[in-house]
Amino acid sequence: MPVQIRFSDFDPLNHVNNVAFFEIMETARVEAMRKLPRSLKGHMVVRHASCDYEDQIRGGTRSVDVTVSVEKVGTSSFSLLHEITVDGHVVGRGHVTMVALAEGRSRPLTDEERTFLDG
Repeated sequence: MPVQIRFSDFDPLNHVNNVAFFEIMETARVEAMRKLPRSLKGHMVVRHASCDYEDQIRGGTRSVDVTVSVEKVGTSSFSLLHEITVDGHVVGRGHVTMVALAEGRSRPLTDEERTFLDG
């Protein structure tokens, strides 16, 4: 899915700041999660987030494409891969672990949730 680059994402060196990569991933992840089962919507938190910077996003770039896919499904969590590309070239790979919640605590994923995520 395309994610627009904002003027504020650029630093004085005229490339997208490293912190903005996490905001780009979040924007794509939120959009992708609109398809999640209702039981997970608003009932999960980020447990871990990391990003491998493969290349810079240079000034003049107006948008990037982000592919969000499920890497692994655990007992109460799942890991997502975010591939950020510019003109088909990978500029970043992010990994995020999400934990399902109930009453403020982690809870096991349901069979329905697991089936959706494995799908």
